[in-house]
Amino acid sequence: MLSEKKKFEDLMIDYFSGTISESDQQLLTNLINSNNDFKAQFDEMTKLRAVSFIPKIESGKQTNYNRLIQQINEESSMAVSHSWTYYFRRIAAVITLVLSVSIASFYLYKDITAPKESTICYETIAPIGSQTKIILPDSTVVWLNSGSSLKYSQTFDKKDRQVSLSGEGYFEVTKNKEKPFFVHTGSLDVKVTGTVFNVKSYKEDKNIEVNLLEGVVSVTFPEKTNSGSYTMKPNEKIVFNKILKTIELSETDASRSALWTTGKLCFVDVTIEEISKDLERKFHVKIQIKNEKIKNELFSGSLNLNLSLKELLTYLDVDKKFKVIQVGDTINISSK
Repeated sequence: MLSEKKKFEDLMIDYFSGTISESDQQLLTNLINSNNDFKAQFDEMTKLRAVSFIPKIESGKQTNYNRLIQQINEESSMAVSHSWTYYFRRIAAVITLVLSVSIASFYLYKDITAPKESTICYETIAPIGSQTKIILPDSTVVWLNSGSSLKYSQTFDKKDRQVSLSGEGYFEVTKNKEKPFFVHTGSLDVKVTGTVFNVKSYKEDKNIEVNLLEGVVSVTFPEKTNSGSYTMKPNEKIVFNKILKTIELSETDASRSALWTTGKLCFVDVTIEEISKDLERKFHVKIQIKNEKIKNELFSGSLNLNLSLKELLTYLDVDKKFKVIQVGDTINISSK
């Protein structure tokens, strides 16, 4: 048993260092499947490794780290090998703190008995009311807006560079012509080699919007047959209507689309109803507009998100005709 344990530990070291052969990887898989203690140890080491490769996420939420510590303490008592797993979980927490990582919501999906790395992927979520900055393994910088998530495989930057976005993300992509960078939203795909752009693709919104600040991107539409691809140049915007399946490419000041990363929102002829969705995500409330005229009223200007919701609604009410009543987390807007 001792020699088997030593063999398992040696194989595990080779596996995580990336030097394991195909035959040894199969042997490791067999050992994991045949011994629950081996499986538990491999599971813990996988989690530790995942934490060490978590992208550097910037946010000011100390409570997220406290929540992680609490979770580690709670789970340590349930581990198969108490002292061993508890020790490595504490290391994982320290690594997390040193990297200035604030894990508001970070998820790891894996099958520890599967031989392929592609079975592991990561997801980072920016909770409602917050923003998150991520540095991917290829040094690409991604800002996630409130209520957004980004997923990518453990093989990212090894075989290819592909991410899935739900919500809004601002991308500064590291150049690599041999490995194009793909952003998948479900209804729209963006392909780049190195550039700066913003993608807004919330599930509840009828439109998906791509704004190009620098470089060149290619946009395709999996849901729209025979649509081909659209090549965008700087200061162009493409809007895909998910309901009507229409595509609109136009010139714009693309820098406005990324102002949310600085705590501002900029609008040009945008309805109050559409603006209310951004405010809902920022302030974690539900805004119900009772008046159709107010819903469709157009607004042009910028909003400072450091102001309170009450101040922002007052600023939007150019003609002083809003009647605003708040009941819990619901804001009702009607005409005076």
